[in-house]
Amino acid sequence: MADLSLVEWAGQQAAWVQDSLRRISTTAGFTVSEEDRKAILDRINYAANSLGDEPACDALTAEHLSQCSETGPRAVLASIGPLQNIDRLAKDQRLRFAPTGVTLVFGENGSGKSGYARIAKRLCRSLSVDELKGDVFKTKPDGPLQVKLRYQIGDDPITELDWVPTTPPPPALKQISVFDSKNARLYVDQQNRIAYLPIEIAVLEHHGQLCGTFGTDFSTQQSVIEKRLKTPLPTGYTPGGKMQAFLARLDPKSQSAPTKMEIESLAGLSAGEIEELKGLERKLLQDPVAQAATRRRASQVLARLVDVLTSFENGYSDPALAALGKLVDEARATAGAAGLAATAQFANEPMPGAGGEAWRILYQAARDFAASSGGPADRIADQVGDPCPLCQEPLGETAAARMARFNAFVQSETAKKADAAREALDAAKAALEDLVVPPTEVVVNSLTGYAGIDATRATAVIQIEAALTTYAARRKAMIDRITDAALEVPSLPASLRSIVAADIEKLDAEATQLEATATHAAALDADRNRITELKDRSKLHDDLATVLQRAEELRELAAIKACQTQVQTRAISLQISSLRRKLVTENLQSRIQAEITRFDLDHIPFRVSDSSEQGQSKFAVGLQGVDKIANNQILSEGEQRALALACFLAEIADEGATYGLVVDDPVSSLDQRRIRLVAQRLVQEAAKGRQVVVFTHNLVFFNEMVSEAARVGDSAPLIKIFVRKTEADGFGVVEEDTEPWLAKGVNARINDLRARAKVLAAETDFTGDNYRRSAKDFYSDLRETWERCVEEIVLNNTVQRLVPDVMTMRLGGVIVSDEDYKAIYFAMKHVSERSGHDMPAGRDIPVPTPTEMLGDVETLDKFQVEYKKRRNVADVARKALHAPVKAALV
Repeated sequence: MADLSLVEWAGQQAAWVQDSLRRISTTAGFTVSEEDRKAILDRINYAANSLGDEPACDALTAEHLSQCSETGPRAVLASIGPLQNIDRLAKDQRLRFAPTGVTLVFGENGSGKSGYARIAKRLCRSLSVDELKGDVFKTKPDGPLQVKLRYQIGDDPITELDWVPTTPPPPALKQISVFDSKNARLYVDQQNRIAYLPIEIAVLEHHGQLCGTFGTDFSTQQSVIEKRLKTPLPTGYTPGGKMQAFLARLDPKSQSAPTKMEIESLAGLSAGEIEELKGLERKLLQDPVAQAATRRRASQVLARLVDVLTSFENGYSDPALAALGKLVDEARATAGAAGLAATAQFANEPMPGAGGEAWRILYQAARDFAASSGGPADRIADQVGDPCPLCQEPLGETAAARMARFNAFVQSETAKKADAAREALDAAKAALEDLVVPPTEVVVNSLTGYAGIDATRATAVIQIEAALTTYAARRKAMIDRITDAALEVPSLPASLRSIVAADIEKLDAEATQLEATATHAAALDADRNRITELKDRSKLHDDLATVLQRAEELRELAAIKACQTQVQTRAISLQISSLRRKLVTENLQSRIQAEITRFDLDHIPFRVSDSSEQGQSKFAVGLQGVDKIANNQILSEGEQRALALACFLAEIADEGATYGLVVDDPVSSLDQRRIRLVAQRLVQEAAKGRQVVVFTHNLVFFNEMVSEAARVGDSAPLIKIFVRKTEADGFGVVEEDTEPWLAKGVNARINDLRARAKVLAAETDFTGDNYRRSAKDFYSDLRETWERCVEEIVLNNTVQRLVPDVMTMRLGGVIVSDEDYKAIYFAMKHVSERSGHDMPAGRDIPVPTPTEMLGDVETLDKFQVEYKKRRNVADVARKALHAPVKAALV
């Protein structure tokens, strides 16, 4: 099996398996339609039971796998926005992304950058999902959440969509993977599903999941039928007779259950047989054996009747009625208390009715479903990243917190008391419903022979019929009283148990005495056997509906068990494991190890493990120590982040894939050396033709990304996006093809300062506080630009802040004359007086005008232009100092 491809393995399976794999492989997202699901189920039933016409089955071929939707055209995210009512993000902004290369999005803390990142997580593939919210600082939302979304699939035109976060995003965007802080924690601490599986494994996984679903359905059906099969069949047939042996075959353990045709052929008598029976009965009217058989048959029916009457007298007794009333009162009282608690606790939930009866049923169903899939039995999963049992999406922070509140409420004493009272009442009601009174006509028919023995016994049958009628009425009234406390309940009938039990002993004694006086001539025995046969067949006619139902249930049970055999998943799991070892695990492990090496984590021994869990292939990376210990208990924050990023990149780093990736804050807690390594790896992925979107607030990382993209060149183009907050527009203001102030060079800053001075020139009041603050901000930035000028122009970037290298080759262009020193000194003194330093009260310097501001900017510009000219001359001269003296030729 280890060397078989999926097509080869499928060829050794049943025809329905091949057809199922074919249907799955040709369905978008490998999710079969309800029509396909029914078709597969029909083929399972035929393969198991060979009933009806054989349905056509088409086998899986290599061509089907080559046309799988998973290998379809690449999807790219073109833009997010404008937005409506999401966080506090400005509504008229649009964040655009480059289809290939790097889109580098910088935003300081509190700028709104993370709002766009959260939207990307909801749209794309992510181990955890953040819930999108409106403005939480407003008591009333402005309106529904909405995102204008643009994306492109392959060479198709760009699709525009007004996406509402309560609806699923476009499936194609799940090609794009997202990495952020929450996902990093999941990669390090938990097993994670292998998202990008080879087509063969992906198709087989979905087939296995489908078989698992069918198997669960079949088990449920089997349990229902087996519960019904516990009901005893009708009694009263001749002990040791042919009919009793025949009906004994109606047992789940029997290997030869009778068919419907066999049962119907034995049930009932023809007109001739009825006359034959009457004649035999007249002939043997005084026959002791026949009379004994009648009494034996009646004794058997009455013995069963005693058990039934005992259960009725206990189940419908006055103490049982009082206990039921107490349970009803307790359930109502505790439900009321729980309702009040729920109203108070869930008043702020988005939907009313949380904690009520309908909500409780939904919660219980979700909990049962999650438990059937391997989740906890006593609660719904409530951790960030856990799958929601209803929508299957990972829980965001808000949803996880809500689930935790629900779990806390359900596990509170008030809710537990209400649940216990309700369950006790439900159990009592179920017991009443299960305690069914048999139809009186069936019982009377079974006692026909008994009633014919004498008048006393005929009267007893009438009493039994009346008692059963009263029990049926009392049962119905007790059940109805659960919802209607004022309903009258009929009194219990007089007990017949002792009378019936006493007559059973008399019947047995009479039968014994009759049998002792009987003669056994061959002719008489033949007539007696014929009478019992005909009477048993006549009784079978009366019991026909019940017996046929049992036969049908046995047939259904056998069919379901045969279907369960068809959908067993062991062979599927073995083939998945084989394919995974062959196609995934070794390759994935080597890729993770390569990423670990790239991030300089070789000093820590790791091992990669894989497994199949609930029809999914998963992997985990753990420490290879003597004792099993969690990664987060040993690794530093930086090492955990580097390991998580290594796992993420290894998982999506299939050489043939150009699917996009979105990375939010990838360098948290990393040192500068690893920050550079991360920048290099992300640019490498962009150079493969991927769409790479990077959100960051780390300026060092921002610059490393820019430098690395510049080094790589055309294969990794880069666009800078700046997200910021403004007083006028609020959060999430997008500026394209620009960078933050701290990342700008001297020339870019000078141009920015000029533009700001020209804007301020439109002001009319140069004496107010608003203008004074604008002027102070202007001169603070001008002072910073002089400082940057010293680093970039004067020192020629020989030494740069936060850069570990000293670039000594640039020292040739460094010249600092006394005039340079004076120019810088007095310029810095001048701008410092007007920037962030506190002004002495006795020295009131007028706020500079926009004209003065422009003049101060020109002073800086003139200085750096002239200095560059002198620096270039000095650089040329100093290069000659380390060149050999040129010899003259003669």
